[in-house]
Amino acid sequence: MKNIRPILLFTIVLFSFINIKAQDPIPKFPGYDIDTSFLMKVNGVEQYIEIKGASKSNPVLLFVHGGPSWPATPMIRKFNEELSKKFILVTWDQRNCGKSKTDNSATLTPDLYVNDAHVITEYLKNTYHKNKIFVVCHSWGTIIGVYLVMKYPGDYAAYIGLGQFTNPNRSEELARKYVIEQAKLVNDTATLKMINSIPFSREDGYANGFDDLIKFSMMSNKYFSNKEVASLPDPTQLYVDYSGIDWMTPVMTSGKILFNYMNAENINFFQYKEFKIPMYFFLGRYDHNTSSEVAEEYFEAIQAPKKKLYWFEHSGHSPIWEEPALFNHRVAEVAEINSDK
Repeated sequence: MKNIRPILLFTIVLFSFINIKAQDPIPKFPGYDIDTSFLMKVNGVEQYIEIKGASKSNPVLLFVHGGPSWPATPMIRKFNEELSKKFILVTWDQRNCGKSKTDNSATLTPDLYVNDAHVITEYLKNTYHKNKIFVVCHSWGTIIGVYLVMKYPGDYAAYIGLGQFTNPNRSEELARKYVIEQAKLVNDTATLKMINSIPFSREDGYANGFDDLIKFSMMSNKYFSNKEVASLPDPTQLYVDYSGIDWMTPVMTSGKILFNYMNAENINFFQYKEFKIPMYFFLGRYDHNTSSEVAEEYFEAIQAPKKKLYWFEHSGHSPIWEEPALFNHRVAEVAEINSDK
């Protein structure tokens, strides 16, 4: 099996957080047409959905989070509620994480998550009487998203990918090269020695799979940080309804399982170049987790009815929260370009 590196978003090993006191759960918006949250049974397991929208006439925007198994609902509440004024904003905790229930009987595969997203999409289309919805996908979520819009193009008005997966082994090769260069500049012999102890090749990925990923992630964190990129709060402590949840067990459990499916043969997206819907990439200039350099090359190769690459000059892996005002503005711009009104 040719293993590659899944992106474990916002785990302690990857990011340094700002301490913020937890706020009351689920901010309310008086006067909104839609302000709801609930558990929805999706392919055998109850999954948490949160929906806010100032007007039912607005387009639907579904966010597909990364991880695997690292819910984005708290961060979207904090940084992206502005979108709920122009969209019916939908956050979804994927199965087995966040406020969703855990189903240990299901075999976790990327296809299962695609099927979950499809069921949720159909619910949103039918409930809010929309022919198509917009989908925003982050990191691991871009794997779900690319397969989703390829399989069900008629359901989506446009795809927006950030922290975009393309060719993970090549991306990882560049990340290791970057860390080595930075370590040499400061004569960090300990890091250089540790990198040499973690076998990796572009063809086969990490020799010891998921365990080597964790080792490299812990070691590389200090070099992936950049003064141009805003520090972010610890999402596990933002809201009291999420502060009591076990975040790390789902990541370590599902991440290790799904790692076996995310290999260079399956996730070399350069083999998927033709899309039937508009495609947009939001890339952070300092993204070394999923290389923005490789994502740009992939973007140039794809064909779509419309496409545009948006650079975020002060972002790394997460423009959605590192430059939220610009992110929110550009998502609204994409919707305006692709409005069916």
